[in-house]
Parts: sequence; C-alpha cells; structure tokens
Amino acid sequence: MLMQSESSSTAPKARFNPRRFLFLAALWMTIGAFAGFIVAGANGVAPDSWIPFVVIGFIAASFLFTGVFVASIARNLKPMIESAQGGIANRILESAKGGATPDRRVLARVGKLEEAGLTVSNFNHLFIFTLTVFPEHDAPYETVIRQFITMGELPNFHTGRFVVFVEDPENPGYGLIDKDPPEDWQQKAAEPPSTYKTQKAEKSYPDKGTGLLGGPLHLSARMSPLRLIANLIATLAFLVLGFLAPFALVTGGIETVTTFVQDLPKTLTGRDEGNFDQEKLRKAYERAVAYAGNRQIYRMNIYKDYVKLTIANPARENAYDDITMRGAVVDSRPDGTSASIKPEETFRVSDTNFAMLEHALGDALVHGDKNRLSYIGFRNRSAISTIRINGASGMTIYEKKSIVVTVGFDSDYGSTSRTYDAATGQLLN
Repeated sequence: MLMQSESSSTAPKARFNPRRFLFLAALWMTIGAFAGFIVAGANGVAPDSWIPFVVIGFIAASFLFTGVFVASIARNLKPMIESAQGGIANRILESAKGGATPDRRVLARVGKLEEAGLTVSNFNHLFIFTLTVFPEHDAPYETVIRQFITMGELPNFHTGRFVVFVEDPENPGYGLIDKDPPEDWQQKAAEPPSTYKTQKAEKSYPDKGTGLLGGPLHLSARMSPLRLIANLIATLAFLVLGFLAPFALVTGGIETVTTFVQDLPKTLTGRDEGNFDQEKLRKAYERAVAYAGNRQIYRMNIYKDYVKLTIANPARENAYDDITMRGAVVDSRPDGTSASIKPEETFRVSDTNFAMLEHALGDALVHGDKNRLSYIGFRNRSAISTIRINGASGMTIYEKKSIVVTVGFDSDYGSTSRTYDAATGQLLN
C-alpha cells in the first residue's frame, strides 16, 4: 500500500506575517546596500572616509539580524528545550494518564536520526528523528520530530531501534519519545511484534521544522503562483532599493541614481563614457563652475568619474585646497603645495566656457584613442612673448598669460597630452 501524506488534504495555506515581512524587507535592503557600497566604492563614488563607518555599520547590522534570528529560533524551539528538561514530556505523560484516552503510548521504529546542530547547557543535543509509529487501533504512520537527547543516550536510538512514543493529544501525529518508560513498555520495545520490524507506514505527517519569526514551519503550506511571483518581485525590489541607496546617499540626490540605472547596460558592456559623454561633461563642468564661484583656480580637471579642482581657500590668504567632486559630494583637502602657487598662475571661471572644452575634446579624440582618454581641463599657461633690452638698464621680459585646455591620454609609455588655446581653439603642441 502506498504511503499517503496527511498534508494532502489538510495542507495549511500560507499566511501573511507582517513581522516576518518587515524582517525580510530589512534583510534584503541591507544585503542590497552592502553590495551597493561595494560597487560605489569600486567605481570611486563613495568617499574613502566612509569606509570605516560602512564596515562598522554592516558588522552591527549582521549582529542585529543574527540576534533577531537566534531569538526567533530560540522562541520557536522553547517547547523542545522544555522537553529536554522534562516539561512537555511530563505534560504529555500526565495527559496520557488522566485524559480521555488513558494511554497514548505506542511503539515506534527509528528510521533515521540526524543532529540539528543545537546544544542546550552543553549536554542536550537537538536531534531530528524520523519515526514509523504503530498505533494500536490505527494504521502505522511516519512522522518527523525534534527532541533533545544527551550523547550518553544516543546509542539507545540507533536506526531500526524500537522506542516508546507518547503521542501529543494537542498535536495529532506528533509527540515525544519517552526516554524512561515504565518497565512493561520497556519490555514491549525490547520485543516488538515481528511484523513491526518490516511494516511500512501508510501515511505521513509533514516535518513542521522550525519557522522564521512565526512558529512552526509548515513545509506543506500552499502558496499560490500569484503570491509566489509577488514575493519574488518584492524581494528584487528591496534588493534594488538597498543597492541604489548608497548612490543616492553619497551623491546627495536621486539624479545620480537615475543616471546609474540608465547607464547600467553601458557599464556592463564596457561602453560607459562617464564624464566624457557630452551631456555629462556639461553637467560636470557646471557643477565645478558653481562650486568655484569667483574664487581663483589653479587647475580644473575633469576625469571620467570625478572632477578635481585646485582652488583658493576662501578663509586663508594664498592657500589653495584640493577638491574632489563625485556627483554632488565634495571632498576638500588642504593642498600642501599652496606656497608654490602664485596668484598670476591662476584663473577664474569667467575665463572659461563649455564650448572650449567641447571643441578641444572633439579634436583630441580625432587624434587620440578614446579608450585611453584620462582627463580634460583648464589651466593657466604663461609664455615669454617679448624680450626688450633697455641698454644699460638691463632686459625686460614680457610674459603672455593665456588659458589653455589640456586633454590627457594614458599610454603604454607614460602619459601624453594635447593643449589648445582656450580663446582661439588653436593646437599649441
């Protein structure tokens, strides 16, 4: 006779658990955020100064989620822990003695046992038992239970051994092994009917296991295809939200996140041009100009993923700071070479315009490898234009100051550049 599962007719429906939903939502968002910070850091979006806080935060989050998970497991395993200490066993046995059915003890054959990996008080180990139970007036059935036993008791529960099983009157099909049964039942377990040794179960009860944040785990719980799809969509949505959160956080807005999503196919295929894309170049230039205001600038370079400025410190005279701009995030550091920068070597944003950049970049890419493009930017260039000898009074040197646009390329033998006059667009080297 084929074994029938008891769950086929009484399978419970999966129910929405708000606490479990919130826990999993937070878990998936945290995992997504962790991955997002890794990607943001690898692409130079997240500042290096954030790394310690990110690491500490995720370690704390790991401890938090682990604590909640362990607390839930401990709560769900509380009945089993009590059983290891005799609590539930006594309740079942007392119920068996004084209940409507005076004797709920039956014989059971151990089919399989495995350690579940949980130990209480360093003595009681949680084991998973697969039993074939032989009720006196009903067909045999198979069930899976979890119960604590000590290592000293383990030899009494080997595969094929018969034990005394006490059925739980409040949970049909389940119960506990009576580890210290009365003498008459000890004799029955030692000399079971010969048919019990080979007889197979005609039905089975599902393994209830231990659920996450919601009591027993019903493996037979039905979930509709629509709800399964909704769960998958929700999981992906929380992962994506968590993944994008670092980009929104470090860039100060949703614009960079939107751009990242739009450029993701290009990034995956290696076609992302970053700030060298015409529209992104314009935005990077406008952000740098807005930040600089009317201050003196020593150098303005736009790289693929960031912009670097060496700009006058508004609070100190003849002091210049190194500024790194990644999206809307600005990282400012004092420049140790400020003393070597002369005011006549600087310029202001009014000396520049985007058309200069656009022209220089277009011409440079005609002659250079686009894949090796390193930066494009402004700087001041002084050149000797006139030397006038004034007799005995000496010599006067007149310098011509000009703003130039430099386009740099990486190469196998170092770096090269092309320099253009910002006013005329003429190639100077």
